[in-house]
Amino acid sequence: MLISKPLSALSRALVTAACVLALYGPSLVAAQDKAPQPPPANTSPSVAVPTPAPAVRPPANLKVKLTTLEEWDTQMDILVRLTQQVYAGQAPQDLGGHDLQYYWQQYVFGSATKDNLDNLREKAQKQSVAKDTAGLQHTLDEASAIISAEHAKMYAVTMFLTAQAPVVYHQYQLGPWLVRATDADRQGINDRVTSTYEYLAKELDEAVKQPDLESLDAISQRFYKQIAAPVAFFNAERARMVKAQANLPNPVAVASLKRGDQPCPAAVPPVKGRDKPGLGTDFPSSETFYPPSAKQNDVEGAVTVRVAISETGCVTSAEVAGTSGVAELDEGALKLAMAGKYAPGAGAGDKPVAGSLTFRVKFEQPDAFGAGH
Repeated sequence: MLISKPLSALSRALVTAACVLALYGPSLVAAQDKAPQPPPANTSPSVAVPTPAPAVRPPANLKVKLTTLEEWDTQMDILVRLTQQVYAGQAPQDLGGHDLQYYWQQYVFGSATKDNLDNLREKAQKQSVAKDTAGLQHTLDEASAIISAEHAKMYAVTMFLTAQAPVVYHQYQLGPWLVRATDADRQGINDRVTSTYEYLAKELDEAVKQPDLESLDAISQRFYKQIAAPVAFFNAERARMVKAQANLPNPVAVASLKRGDQPCPAAVPPVKGRDKPGLGTDFPSSETFYPPSAKQNDVEGAVTVRVAISETGCVTSAEVAGTSGVAELDEGALKLAMAGKYAPGAGAGDKPVAGSLTFRVKFEQPDAFGAGH
């Protein structure tokens, strides 16, 4: 689905709730109801931003090993219930404009699978009545393999949808800049989104052709490998557009912070020979203030921050002098700046004087922090 403005706030947490939780508990519908909603059209990009979730690992109970007809019936009830929940629920759309129901209908618990399991169930019932223990176990093993394969398909669909979340998140952050960008810029982003979706869709097709519970980790890795280059591209494109739009009228709004009524820390003596404020000791790392959503989705950027420092070394305000293009990163840098310790400038006779200081905060992996005067 091609877009040139912020996409719905699809997140890893939402996809996980719509898929993984559906497989292993009755909380699917409730989890979807609690999912974050897209921000209103006039909302700042810093509001209702997608939230992160832990990386999804294959649950230990995916593999089915039936030993009784009762267990078989229980597993069938689970498949039927999950299918009904998926069709009754309202999952968000992915990059291709499809939802969970679309993929479930194609790949999971289709009519051929249902018929196969029904036929095997009749066969198993006859074997049970005839006391054919060996034959019954063989049929149970056949059904176990089929049901396990369905679980593997469910997990592959989950990984396919989850892997798209960073791309969606980057689109969301690119929104304000794409509105002001050239048609070529917008087309470049849309083309990359389309190609990424196509590559992921191919991986999904391969994964469901031969659903193997033993290869789920490898499948996950292949999905995430497909988004590494697009994510790097989106980070670079955002930085480029921010620079290109620096002198346009009506710039994208950036944040600032003031100390307000919070008391200042104890006075810090000035550094002799330095007429401007400087960073103090034990200055915090950007890693500590890296917004979890941005970090989870590999959103990187550098923020230029300007702070006002009193004669006691107290930071009274911080403002974004150069945006990263991501409101969350800008706000993280401002919080870091307000939490840091500073040394005031030294005036005549080394008397402490107030002043301002400008430095850069880099949010990247691995962590890097740069400061300058």
